[in-house]
Amino acid sequence: MKHRDQELADPKELIALEQELADLKEQYGIKDKPKWWVKIGDWLVQRQGGPRTVERRKYIRLALCCGWFCGAHRFYAGQKILGVLYLLFSWTGIPFAMTLIDLMIVLPMKPDEEGMIQI
Repeated sequence: MKHRDQELADPKELIALEQELADLKEQYGIKDKPKWWVKIGDWLVQRQGGPRTVERRKYIRLALCCGWFCGAHRFYAGQKILGVLYLLFSWTGIPFAMTLIDLMIVLPMKPDEEGMIQI
């Protein structure tokens, strides 16, 4: 709804201004500060290290039996921080959803000749 004294901004003009601002920031070397959740994610990735090699069948069994509740498959894979997050949120449905996603990632993976996969 438009009032007599107000005019709505043109979306094309706003997009052009946003692009001009981004160009000026790049020109003067100004970088935006990362958000707090990005910092936490970067820290978690850094602490986790590289991929871990685990036995596929054992990982899947742990995820099915108690991964949805206590994150046992994450502890088994050496991902202690994620395992603790599963425990902290065990009273919600979040670990269950995360375990389903973990299983959707792991089930199609082909193990090597020793039955190992990299997580």
